[in-house]
Amino acid sequence: MKFLSKTNLTLLTLLSLLACNKLSQSPEAKLKELVPKFQKTMCSKTIECTKDEFAKIPPAYRNMIPPFMQSEENCITFFDQKMKEAEKKRIEEKKEVTEEQVQAFEKCILAFDQLTCDTFKGAKGKVSIPECEEAQKFSGN
Repeated sequence: MKFLSKTNLTLLTLLSLLACNKLSQSPEAKLKELVPKFQKTMCSKTIECTKDEFAKIPPAYRNMIPPFMQSEENCITFFDQKMKEAEKKRIEEKKEVTEEQVQAFEKCILAFDQLTCDTFKGAKGKVSIPECEEAQKFSGN
Protein backbone atom coordinates (compact mmCIF):
# COMPACT_ATOMS: atom_id res chain seq x y z
CA MET A 1 0.00 0.00 0.00
CA LYS A 2 2.94 2.32 0.61
CA PHE A 3 4.02 1.84 -3.00
CA LEU A 4 0.58 2.78 -4.28
CA SER A 5 0.67 5.94 -2.21
CA LYS A 6 4.17 6.76 -3.41
CA THR A 7 3.23 6.10 -7.04
CA ASN A 8 0.14 8.25 -6.69
CA LEU A 9 2.11 11.05 -5.08
CA THR A 10 4.89 10.81 -7.66
CA LEU A 11 2.45 11.15 -10.52
CA LEU A 12 0.58 13.87 -8.67
CA THR A 13 3.78 15.78 -8.03
CA LEU A 14 4.71 15.58 -11.68
CA LEU A 15 1.33 16.81 -12.79
CA SER A 16 1.26 19.52 -10.17
CA LEU A 17 4.70 20.83 -10.99
CA LEU A 18 3.79 21.02 -14.64
CA ALA A 19 0.19 22.26 -14.63
CA CYS A 20 0.43 25.76 -13.29
CA ASN A 21 1.33 28.51 -15.78
CA LYS A 22 -1.99 30.08 -16.81
CA LEU A 23 -0.53 32.59 -19.26
CA SER A 24 0.86 30.21 -21.84
CA GLN A 25 -1.26 28.49 -24.46
CA SER A 26 1.18 25.74 -25.40
CA PRO A 27 2.64 23.02 -23.13
CA GLU A 28 0.94 24.40 -20.03
CA ALA A 29 -2.45 24.47 -21.73
CA LYS A 30 -1.99 20.93 -23.02
CA LEU A 31 -1.03 19.73 -19.58
CA LYS A 32 -4.04 21.40 -17.98
CA GLU A 33 -6.23 19.47 -20.39
CA LEU A 34 -4.66 16.27 -19.04
CA VAL A 35 -5.53 17.07 -15.42
CA PRO A 36 -9.07 15.65 -15.42
CA LYS A 37 -7.92 12.53 -17.28
CA PHE A 38 -5.08 12.08 -14.81
CA GLN A 39 -7.43 12.39 -11.86
CA LYS A 40 -10.03 10.05 -13.33
CA THR A 41 -7.46 7.46 -14.39
CA MET A 42 -5.44 7.51 -11.17
CA CYS A 43 -8.40 7.64 -8.83
CA SER A 44 -10.58 5.08 -10.58
CA LYS A 45 -7.66 2.63 -10.89
CA THR A 46 -6.72 3.14 -7.25
CA ILE A 47 -10.26 2.54 -5.99
CA GLU A 48 -10.95 -0.33 -8.41
CA CYS A 49 -7.75 -2.19 -7.61
CA THR A 50 -7.78 -1.76 -3.84
CA LYS A 51 -11.46 -2.29 -2.98
CA ASP A 52 -11.10 -6.08 -2.61
CA GLU A 53 -8.07 -5.74 -0.37
CA PHE A 54 -9.69 -3.03 1.72
CA ALA A 55 -12.83 -5.16 2.13
CA LYS A 56 -10.66 -7.75 3.90
CA ILE A 57 -9.54 -5.24 6.52
CA PRO A 58 -11.47 -5.58 9.77
CA PRO A 59 -13.81 -2.61 10.33
CA ALA A 60 -11.89 -1.56 13.43
CA TYR A 61 -8.79 -0.91 11.29
CA ARG A 62 -10.40 0.70 8.22
CA ASN A 63 -9.76 4.15 9.64
CA MET A 64 -6.10 3.49 8.89
CA ILE A 65 -6.81 3.57 5.15
CA PRO A 66 -5.75 6.97 3.78
CA PRO A 67 -8.88 9.01 2.99
CA PHE A 68 -7.85 9.56 -0.63
CA MET A 69 -7.93 5.80 -1.17
CA GLN A 70 -11.43 5.36 0.23
CA SER A 71 -13.44 6.93 -2.59
CA GLU A 72 -12.97 8.45 -6.00
CA GLU A 73 -14.32 11.78 -4.73
CA ASN A 74 -11.83 11.86 -1.85
CA CYS A 75 -9.06 10.94 -4.26
CA ILE A 76 -9.89 13.77 -6.68
CA THR A 77 -10.17 16.25 -3.80
CA PHE A 78 -6.77 15.10 -2.52
CA PHE A 79 -5.17 15.56 -5.94
CA ASP A 80 -6.78 18.99 -6.39
CA GLN A 81 -5.30 20.16 -3.09
CA LYS A 82 -1.86 18.78 -3.90
CA MET A 83 -1.98 20.43 -7.32
CA LYS A 84 -2.75 23.81 -5.75
CA GLU A 85 0.21 23.41 -3.41
CA ALA A 86 2.50 22.41 -6.25
CA GLU A 87 1.23 25.25 -8.44
CA LYS A 88 2.19 27.75 -5.76
CA LYS A 89 5.64 26.20 -5.47
CA ARG A 90 6.10 26.13 -9.23
CA ILE A 91 5.15 29.79 -9.56
CA GLU A 92 7.57 30.73 -6.77
CA GLU A 93 10.36 28.79 -8.49
CA LYS A 94 9.41 30.20 -11.93
CA LYS A 95 9.50 26.79 -13.59
CA GLU A 96 8.25 26.38 -17.16
CA VAL A 97 6.52 23.34 -18.64
CA THR A 98 8.16 21.81 -21.70
CA GLU A 99 6.60 19.84 -24.53
CA GLU A 100 8.75 16.84 -23.52
CA GLN A 101 7.29 16.91 -20.03
CA VAL A 102 3.75 17.00 -21.40
CA GLN A 103 4.44 14.11 -23.76
CA ALA A 104 6.07 12.03 -21.03
CA PHE A 105 3.17 12.65 -18.71
CA GLU A 106 0.59 11.82 -21.38
CA LYS A 107 2.35 8.52 -22.15
CA CYS A 108 2.36 7.68 -18.46
CA ILE A 109 -1.36 8.36 -18.09
CA LEU A 110 -2.17 6.20 -21.12
CA ALA A 111 0.01 3.36 -19.82
CA PHE A 112 -1.46 3.64 -16.34
CA ASP A 113 -4.97 3.45 -17.78
CA GLN A 114 -4.06 0.16 -19.49
CA LEU A 115 -2.74 -1.52 -16.34
CA THR A 116 -4.52 -4.52 -14.96
CA CYS A 117 -5.15 -4.57 -11.23
CA ASP A 118 -2.60 -7.37 -10.85
CA THR A 119 0.05 -5.18 -12.45
CA PHE A 120 -1.15 -2.13 -10.53
CA LYS A 121 -0.76 -3.96 -7.23
CA GLY A 122 2.66 -5.16 -8.33
CA ALA A 123 4.80 -8.03 -7.27
CA LYS A 124 5.94 -7.48 -3.69
CA GLY A 125 5.05 -3.78 -3.83
CA LYS A 126 7.19 -2.95 -6.85
CA VAL A 127 5.37 -1.70 -9.91
CA SER A 128 7.38 -0.64 -12.90
CA ILE A 129 5.61 1.29 -15.62
CA PRO A 130 8.25 2.02 -18.25
CA GLU A 131 6.21 4.86 -19.75
CA CYS A 132 6.15 6.57 -16.36
CA GLU A 133 9.88 6.44 -15.71
CA GLU A 134 10.52 9.49 -17.90
CA ALA A 135 7.63 11.35 -16.27
CA GLN A 136 9.01 10.54 -12.83
CA LYS A 137 12.36 12.12 -13.78
CA PHE A 138 10.54 15.41 -14.34
CA SER A 139 8.76 15.17 -10.99
CA GLY A 140 12.01 15.03 -9.07
CA ASN A 141 11.06 11.75 -7.33
